[in-house]
Parts: sequence; C-alpha cells; structure tokens
Amino acid sequence: MNSVLEISAASVQDIVALDDRDAGGHSVASVARDDGKLVLDCTIGEAAEPICEMAIRLKNPPAGIDLSRYDTLLLALRYDAPPGQPLRFLIRNFNPAYSNPSDHASMKVEEIVFDPRRSRQPLEVRLSQFAVASWWSSERHLPVRYAGTEFDNVPVLSIATGENPARGVYRVALERIEFHGKLVPTDTFRLAVIGVWVLFILVHLAIDSAATRRQLLLSARSQASLRRLNAALRVQTQSVAKLACLDPLTGILNRNGLAEELVRLANDESDPLFPLSLVFLDIDHFKRINDRYGHNTGDEVIKNVVNIVKDNIQKRDLFARWGGEEFLLVFPGTQASEARLIAERLRELIAEDEPASGLRVTSSFGVAEWLPGEELTQSIARADSAMYRAKELGRNRVETEPA
Repeated sequence: MNSVLEISAASVQDIVALDDRDAGGHSVASVARDDGKLVLDCTIGEAAEPICEMAIRLKNPPAGIDLSRYDTLLLALRYDAPPGQPLRFLIRNFNPAYSNPSDHASMKVEEIVFDPRRSRQPLEVRLSQFAVASWWSSERHLPVRYAGTEFDNVPVLSIATGENPARGVYRVALERIEFHGKLVPTDTFRLAVIGVWVLFILVHLAIDSAATRRQLLLSARSQASLRRLNAALRVQTQSVAKLACLDPLTGILNRNGLAEELVRLANDESDPLFPLSLVFLDIDHFKRINDRYGHNTGDEVIKNVVNIVKDNIQKRDLFARWGGEEFLLVFPGTQASEARLIAERLRELIAEDEPASGLRVTSSFGVAEWLPGEELTQSIARADSAMYRAKELGRNRVETEPA
C-alpha cells in the first residue's frame, strides 16, 4: 500500500516571499493565493546574488515533518520565465546538532534544479536525486557523518529561482506538492517476506522433526531434503546480507559495505594495512548533466565512470559510492604519493573515454594518507577537502592533502 502526503493552497497556512532586497539587491518577490494555487511573482533586478523564493512553512522549528519514509516527489505547477532559466526546489531539514530555531539559514538545504517547461506534468522526482546544496555545505563545514541528505524533520519547503538568474519577470503557480512512499518500505517488506518464508521453513522443519522422532526413523531421502533446505537458507541469508552492503545502481560497495571491508582488512594480519591512502572522486558538473539530459543519462554516466575505475584498480583496493556523484577509493599498503599517481591515471582514463552516448565527462580527485593513530573520519575529511580544492582550482585535476 502507498502513503501520500499532499501539500496545496488549501492545506498551507504560512507562505513567505523572499528576495535579495535585504542584501542590497533590486529583485522584488510577492506571493499570493489565486484560484486554488500558491503563486510566486518575481521581477529579477540588479543584485550581487539575485534571488526570488516562495517559502512554505509546514511547522515551526525545531518541529518538522518526517519525509524520510517517502521516496518520490510529484510537483504540479506552471512556470513562466525567460528562456533557459531553471527553478530550484528546496527541502530544509532541522537537525538540533547544527540547526538553530532562530536562524533560518542553519537548516540543511537539500535541492534539485529543474526546468518544468521541459518535463511532463506533474513532474516526478526521486528523493534520492536531491543533494545537499554545495553553497550551504561550504559555509557550514559539518562533520562527515552529517554530509548526506536528511529528510526526517522538515519545517520548510521552498521554490526558488536558479543560480544567478537572468533579469526579467518570473511566475510560478503551484497547484500541489505530493510525497509518495510505501506504508512499509520496499526493503523492509522484502525482509519481512524472507522472514515469513524462513519462519515457515523452520516451523515445517520442527513439525517434520517431531514426526521423525516419533517414528524413530529418518530415511536417507528425508536427510537429503533437510540438507538442501539448510543450504537454501544459508544462501538466502548470505544474499540478503550482501545486498545490504552494495550500492543498487552500480553494484559497488556502499558506506556500510566499505566499513565492513575495512574491518576485515584490519583483522587480516597476513597483509599489512598501513600505509593506507584515501582518494575522493567527484564527477565534474554532474548536476548540469542531470538537468540537461535527465536522470537516466546521469545514471549511465555514473555506471560508466564506475566501470572505468573498477577495471583499473587492484583486487585488494576498495571502491565505494559515498553519495550521489561522489566516490571513495581506499588503497591499503599505499603511500599518498603512489595514490596520487593512480588518481592521475584514473582521471586521464575518465577524461579520454568516449562512451556510446557521446557524453564525455571529467572528474576531480582528492588524496590523503590515513596516518596511524588518526581517526578515520579525520583522514576522510582531509581527502574530501583536497577534492573540493581540486574543484575550486578548475576541476579535472588531482590535489593531495598534506598530513
């Protein structure tokens, strides 16, 4: 069964117009209710960072709505603007670890950029396609554990003009916002089905075993059947555990899988772990690819980059999808200088690749060596910092973070 949360003019009590006039700009935004729709009218004028935004308040911080059980967003709206000017849909999440109820800007900004005029209505977007706004992340410098998207406590939704919009008149008429999800998440449902199946098998085995004890006889055929059932249970359990550690799009490790592999390597005394280097990889301008060609093309770009990397690293090296278009490589027994050479080779292979789609991409790398006695999160943060420096210096390059 599906769960649907609908937000419309009838259900919203508080809407606010935001623009750049408080920062010395000349853009003017206003909001209104018109014929059952929430309407943002905007005139973009001269400003250092021009913007118009319609903020829809769902709750008063620190309270918010839990959207984490939904997986899909539907947007029904009409958009009139100068040609080539996209919109942004923003989800603002309140986390008491870094948010302040009196500071609207402290809520985490998760966004997706799109042009409704190039898509069928209503527009359908997966929540997994949202990313933390890079400008918000660069101002906050949060610990790595808070680097990903969060949808569990959302007080505010917003629709805003794109980055550096052109001067002109903009109008957004929002009919409704819908969040869709399963009453029981797909993964939980699958595990429940497997659990029921396993329980059924165990009950069946218990009944069969009791009958066997009463008869004091087990035929060779019954013994073989029991062995096959036990083997099937073991295979099923191993398959479920393996799926929980892999990224569903690319088939490489996810964060959970990477953590388990690092523990396994640390316990393998036959092969030294240190020196160990970490390399962050980020596909350049990936949001543009999604916005211009669609998310299916974006998924193909990610899978192609993953295949290039997998084909050019050693069996003992670890490769995980960190989130969105970011990946983390772990090179045991490798110093930072060696890891940099590997990263340079991977960067060249990605930049020179000519995929069947004809869409060539580049990537930026950050390298750091995990020092004995240092927390792993510190090493990851240094590699992440090096990768962002590579982007700031022009992208399609490798930067090393000193110890």
